[in-house]
Amino acid sequence: MAYYSFLTTLFNPILGYPKPIAELIVAAVFILIVTLFYKFLVNNKQMKELREKQKEIQLKIKQSNPDSGEVKDLTKQMLKLSNKQMKMNLKPMILTFIFILLLVLPWLQVAFRGTVAILPFKLPIIGNSAGWLLWYFICSVPLNQLFRKLLGVM
Repeated sequence: MAYYSFLTTLFNPILGYPKPIAELIVAAVFILIVTLFYKFLVNNKQMKELREKQKEIQLKIKQSNPDSGEVKDLTKQMLKLSNKQMKMNLKPMILTFIFILLLVLPWLQVAFRGTVAILPFKLPIIGNSAGWLLWYFICSVPLNQLFRKLLGVM
């Protein structure tokens, strides 16, 4: 597994930190890469325009009579815009899926075995110990939001 040894060598200085901090830093690096995928593979200007059009249509739907045919037409327009938006997000989503599932998560499992963090509260079924996967998700959600805000990714 040359890939595993490459990542281990690359992150070796970080792997010396306590497990929760090391995985937080590793997650930050990978989430930044994923956010950059979205930044460069999605046309943010066009995505913003689509969202604005959707908001306009939603407002028109709220203002129009529910029994009129206008609502059907507006709903069709809304569906077309949603499909367009989904198509724009599909390519980076697939690349992210491949990157995270096939490359990152298997290495994280090897690099961070056992309990990574002790949580200050108990979760149902899990308890208060967080393994590598739970800790990765706990770290990745706020990091993803932070990087998206900082880089202006929709």
